[in-house]
Amino acid sequence: MTSPHVTHFFDAATDTLTYVVTDPTTSECAIIDPVLNLDYASGAIGT
Repeated sequence: MTSPHVTHFFDAATDTLTYVVTDPTTSECAIIDPVLNLDYASGAIGT
């Protein structure tokens, strides 16, 4: 069994991290805590 590969990405605008966890055997992945773009003026969010 191989260990998962974890990569993190820092978003300076929100001061948060998003993680991508990849299974090296199957190449399947999961995205953990994705950053949503927030328009503070309207309160709208997007990806």
